[in-house]
Amino acid sequence: MGVSLWLVPAAAQMDKIKSILPRRPSDDHLLSPSSYPAFPPHITLATVPLSDPGIPNVLLDAVPVSQQPIRANFQSLVVGDHYFRSVFIRVQSTHDLVDLQNQIRINLRRRGLEPTAPRFPHMSLCYIADEDKSHRDRTAQALRDTGVVVSGETTGDMQSISLQCGDVHLLGFDGTEIWLVKCEGPVETWQVDERRVKLSPNLSFDTRKRNKL
Repeated sequence: MGVSLWLVPAAAQMDKIKSILPRRPSDDHLLSPSSYPAFPPHITLATVPLSDPGIPNVLLDAVPVSQQPIRANFQSLVVGDHYFRSVFIRVQSTHDLVDLQNQIRINLRRRGLEPTAPRFPHMSLCYIADEDKSHRDRTAQALRDTGVVVSGETTGDMQSISLQCGDVHLLGFDGTEIWLVKCEGPVETWQVDERRVKLSPNLSFDTRKRNKL
């Protein structure tokens, strides 16, 4: 993998979404150890290889300094064919999201880097190993059957869904921070750096002591 920039929900929305993420069935001991790891909900904006120690700073510098919070609206539930896109929510491809990613990509390419972000924009709900791929459809159906994923109105080609997170109904989330994450090794060992870009009218960088990348 490498090092990534994640657009993440506001703290209260983060906690609500975490509460409904599919969990590993406790009675299924035949599942791969890599299926259903825990991870924060997010939209990956860019990933680059960790080729030298300076890469994290380059990624952070690629974020526009005047970036405002971005709304991410949920569009549809998708069952994918890749571990990191096993069951995910397709997010509406708005001008604000596309423009943010484009600016990051342009800034990284100026530094000789070619960032990736397959199926942008999306928010994964779970990662399921290929040997357990039959669980992907089951998990998606369970989310619908239990009323966690609720279909909304369809206008033309535009679909919408929402997440029922306990007593809170989420049509999407407000992206208020961009996290720098080292995505190496097992998912649950990924490191979230303490330098986080706060998306606000008075954007600033958190300068607390950071985890080693």
